Amino acid sequence: MVESIRETPGFLCVLVAALCMRFAEPVVASLAFALMFIGNAAYAWITTVTGLMFWSFVWSVGIHTWMPLQSSMTMSLAKEGEKGKRLGQTACVGSLGAVCGMLTVLVFGHAMSYGSWFLYGSSAMAVAAVTMLFVRRDIGHPDKPRFVWKSRYRLYYALTFLEGCRKQVFFTFALYALTKVYHTQLRTIALLMVVNSIVNIFGAPRVGRLIDRIGERKILVTSYLALIFVFLGYAAIKNAHALYVLYCLDNLFYLSTTCLTTYLQKIAEPEDVMPSLSLGVTLNHTAAVLVPLVGGFLWASLGYPITFLGGAFVVAISLVLATRVPTCKAVMEKV
Repeated sequence: MVESIRETPGFLCVLVAALCMRFAEPVVASLAFALMFIGNAAYAWITTVTGLMFWSFVWSVGIHTWMPLQSSMTMSLAKEGEKGKRLGQTACVGSLGAVCGMLTVLVFGHAMSYGSWFLYGSSAMAVAAVTMLFVRRDIGHPDKPRFVWKSRYRLYYALTFLEGCRKQVFFTFALYALTKVYHTQLRTIALLMVVNSIVNIFGAPRVGRLIDRIGERKILVTSYLALIFVFLGYAAIKNAHALYVLYCLDNLFYLSTTCLTTYLQKIAEPEDVMPSLSLGVTLNHTAAVLVPLVGGFLWASLGYPITFLGGAFVVAISLVLATRVPTCKAVMEKV
């Protein structure tokens, strides 16, 4: 229930974006980081589940407002032919920050009080909120519509929704299986996150350049095919160390989600990009609100493997749809 409530702002993202559409994107981004700062800092004083739900909702509004802005601002600032590359580079920098955070937890995990961690972490968001105010404000399309739903974007909508289902199965239940079923310790979880972030640092820019070079379809088909086996492995393998490897492989293939953003940018009108990205976040998080509840029920009723078998089925559907993504040449000819 906590996870579903935390993901609700993602479901409402398109409405929040519609309200902010007439403001400069860096200003909205600054407000988003301010909400993240307030919500995360409040964790230092949370003593009840109700408080946890409320402040999770506050910072979640911020982070889900920032999600489409991050991609939109990056593509607006990037040159033609380098958009995938720049998206990969921003993902790389974000992963570098994650490595710094996880290494700090790994080394100093019990050196500070629980609340102090959230106060120190939130200070980075305060810095980000101020930094956004110095980004030039003439980026993005000046006449963005408040809401966009067009049938020619339906493949993007479908793949984004299914990606939300896939991501949430792993995001919610993979670490839960490691800690609940296999009793994995804090330091091991932190180390896995460090490994994943290092993979992102080196992998994200390369995936971005690969998108620019060979297009989205080949990358999506390859990653979805591999992910089917990752989910089946999580359902069938009972060895914790093997599951650690699968956990890192899921993170590696998750880098392919950049393809959805660049695919939309290639087929959409310039003024449709930002509102369509916001709608994509909403569709993604429609799944994020439902999957933890449904998956938790299935886990309790039939055991944890059924949750990951369901994830494999979702990825299989994504694989079929990914074969319909046009090649680079077809997209450019259509444009």
